[in-house]
Amino acid sequence: MEAQNVPPKTASGEPRPLHRRLLSRLPRRSSQGERVAVLAACGAMFVLIFALGFGVDDPGESVAVLLTLPIVVAAIKFGTWGGIGAAAVALGLLGAWDVTGQDQMPLLSYLGRAGAYTLLGGLLGSFSTRLRMTHERVSRREAQLDAILDNSSAVIWLKDRKGRYMLVNRRFEEVFDRKREALVGVTDHDVFPSYLADGFRANDRRVLKDGRSLELEEVVPQDDGDHTFITVKFPLFDSTGEAYGVCGISTDITSRKRAEQDLRESKDRIGQIIDQALDAFVSMDSAGIVTAWNRSAEEIFGWPAHKAIGKSLAELIVPERYRAAHTRGLQRFLETGKGPLLDKHVELLAVHRDGHEFPVELSVTAVKVRGGFMFHGFLHDITDRKGLEREILRLTELPTATVEEQA
Repeated sequence: MEAQNVPPKTASGEPRPLHRRLLSRLPRRSSQGERVAVLAACGAMFVLIFALGFGVDDPGESVAVLLTLPIVVAAIKFGTWGGIGAAAVALGLLGAWDVTGQDQMPLLSYLGRAGAYTLLGGLLGSFSTRLRMTHERVSRREAQLDAILDNSSAVIWLKDRKGRYMLVNRRFEEVFDRKREALVGVTDHDVFPSYLADGFRANDRRVLKDGRSLELEEVVPQDDGDHTFITVKFPLFDSTGEAYGVCGISTDITSRKRAEQDLRESKDRIGQIIDQALDAFVSMDSAGIVTAWNRSAEEIFGWPAHKAIGKSLAELIVPERYRAAHTRGLQRFLETGKGPLLDKHVELLAVHRDGHEFPVELSVTAVKVRGGFMFHGFLHDITDRKGLEREILRLTELPTATVEEQA
C-alpha cells in the first residue's frame, strides 16, 4: 500500500490551514509573530517594487536592483531556502513585467538575473544559516559552561595579565561574600589582605612567565577560621599563542587537612601508649621484616629500635633451631590465611641479643594491608613466672615432713 500525504490536523481534528503549514516549515529560531512580520515586510517590498515598475519610464535596472532587498531580508532571516524562495518570487515579478510589456528584456539577460538572484539568496542564506548555527552553538556552550561553573563546589576565577578579575563563579561569591558584578575589574588587593594578595599575585606571575599550570596550597582566613585550598592555576592563551590571563580552580580541603591532623595526633597518642607499654610490641611485614619495635622490646631483647627495624624478626628473637619452622609457618599463612599462633596466647622460647634463651608469652594478630599483611605482636617475658611455677611444683612434690621441717 502506498503512503498518502495527509495534511496535518489541529487538536480538534480539522486540517490545518495552508498558511499555517507553510509557516511551520520555516526555521524556528524566532517566534511565529516575528516570522509573520518578516514575511509581511518582504511581501510589502515586493508589492511596492512591482508597483514602482509601472510608475517609472524605464524600470528595468532600478527595479531589478530593488528586488534584491527582499531577497537579502528573506535570506538573512530564513536561511538558504528562504533566500532562494525570495529569488524565485523576484524572477516571477520580472516575468510578469515581461508579459505585460513593461520590460522587454532578452532571454539571456533574464537568465543572468535569475542566476544572480538565486546565487545571492542561496549564498547569503547559507552564510546566515551558518552564522546563526555558530551563534547558537556558542551560546549553548556558554550556557553549559555557566551551569558547570555555578554548580561546581570549587572556587573558580579568571584574571587578566594585570591581575584584574574577569570572571568568578557562584561558589566564589558564597565563600568570599562578594558579588561577581563588584569583582569584575578589581584585583586581589581589593578583596584580600595585602600579605595574601601579594602571594596570589606572585603565583599568577609565575604561571604567566612559565606558561604552564601550577598546583599549590593556599590558606585564606574566613569567618570560621583559616581555610586551606588546593589551587590549580593555569594560563589561558589567545589565537596567537600569547597568554592573556590566568584561570584558577580552588578546592577547599580544610576538612581533609583537619582529618589528617586528627589522624596524626591519634597515631602519636597510640604510638606513645605502645611505646610506654610494659610488654614488648613488635610488628613485621609479609617478608618477616621488623617495622615497629617499642621501648620494652629494646629492654627485653637487648636490641635498640634503630638496629632492629629493617631486619628479619627471626634473626633477632627466634632461636636458630626454630627459624626454619618460623619461615615455613609464615609462608603457610600467606598461602592459606591460617596460622597456629594467631589470635591466641602461646608460650615460646625467645633469644636475647647476648644469646641466652628465655620464655615469652606471645599474642599476635594479622592485619590485611595494601600489598600483603602486617603482623602485630605483644611479647611478655615470663621467666619469673616460669621460675615460680617450677618452685611451686617442686614444693608440691616434696614429702609432707620435709615441707614441715622447712616451714
